[in-house]
Amino acid sequence: MTQGKRARSGWSRREFLKTAGVAAATIAFPEIIISCGPQSSSTPTATIPKPRKGASIRLLQWTSFVKPADAEFKRQAAEWGAANGVTVAIETVTGDQLQPKTAAAVEANSGPDIIQMQYGWPQLYTDACLDVSNEVNILIGKLGKPDPVNEAFCKVKGIWRAIPYTIVPNAWTYRTDYFQQAGVSAFPTTWDELTTAAAKLKATGKPISQTDGHAYGDSLTMWNPVLWGFGGKEVNADGKTVAINSKETRDAIRWAQGAVKAGLVVHPEWLDPDNNQAYHANRISGTLNGASIYIREKIEFHKYTDVTNNAPMPSGPKGTFAMNLIFNHAVMKWSQDAETAKAMLLALMDKDQYMKWTTVASGYNAGPFDAFHGDPVFSSDPKLKAFQDVVAPGKWPGWPALPSKKTAQAQTQYIVADMFAKALANDGTGDVEAAVKAAETSLKAIFERP
Repeated sequence: MTQGKRARSGWSRREFLKTAGVAAATIAFPEIIISCGPQSSSTPTATIPKPRKGASIRLLQWTSFVKPADAEFKRQAAEWGAANGVTVAIETVTGDQLQPKTAAAVEANSGPDIIQMQYGWPQLYTDACLDVSNEVNILIGKLGKPDPVNEAFCKVKGIWRAIPYTIVPNAWTYRTDYFQQAGVSAFPTTWDELTTAAAKLKATGKPISQTDGHAYGDSLTMWNPVLWGFGGKEVNADGKTVAINSKETRDAIRWAQGAVKAGLVVHPEWLDPDNNQAYHANRISGTLNGASIYIREKIEFHKYTDVTNNAPMPSGPKGTFAMNLIFNHAVMKWSQDAETAKAMLLALMDKDQYMKWTTVASGYNAGPFDAFHGDPVFSSDPKLKAFQDVVAPGKWPGWPALPSKKTAQAQTQYIVADMFAKALANDGTGDVEAAVKAAETSLKAIFERP
């Protein structure tokens, strides 16, 4: 799904806020309340930021796996810059480079005016991110309520520290010809069905495969939903009480062990690009990923397009869960032209402009506001529907606790993924109790320290 090597923690020595709260703000429009999640507000007194002619803006973000999407984003930014007398420089780096570059900028109190925040980084770098509540309220007034996950990541103690930008949905991409050859008529709808299918696909020599290593996209988006689907969780909703040591967690691990013994192949050495490469090289029959595998087959490689399809996440005993890769844009406190930076981000989130970008992205990106939920790019190709379907059940690392500095630390340390990897070692025969205990110890060191 994503590119690059393992993400590094790169914590700043700066004192960050310890928890992320989501306070209920004054609701100007009751229809934009998000049920069972954070609350959003719009306000009639918003101030429209105005760009300064002659300003220079730098923006740092990741390199999309769909290259034309980056080109379109840069085109729109340059067009806006030319129209407003602003010099705009867009720097794109691989996902693994984004975090250390962000941490270095925060430590130096200097760098790009705008930085793309992945997952819960606004919770980590709160003090370095300007309050953009005014700008988000403007967008809410135009586009409706934001996606609950984007809001949960962007909002710290009731203050918007980043502007919702995009969701990269994660679904299963699979080879219909190999599935048919194995006697599997459709992609599994439950985790138990996946175990059965994995056994049949392994016999064809083209297994269903996934990473359980330190892939910041693919590993997190696999093993967190498995944990949730069986009722497991890292921490209670209070964000303080570690809850990983439970029957439900063991049920999730034992399912995973059974799936591996049956034929699901896990790769602790795989980083985010590796399953993409394995699929394009005709080595596997299915994997969990963003839409980039299918999109690149469709617009670039043209080898397996007709025999590739996509499916949403299977369900566990406690329901269907997904975790998607989330990006948002923060305006940094050291920016000398913060108003110009805010004005540019608002222009890029304009519905017409934004949907030009998602059209070029070909279904790899979903918009984070209500107005984007009917994006025709997903109905233009029935095979993209699975990626639209996984947006609604999407949660965040640490759920059901709200995102915080601590949930972000647990995420970047791969505690859940490592727990599964320990238990799945040696062909699924690892020590379950040792894996759970190690995860519990690591989580307590984060959540239960003073």
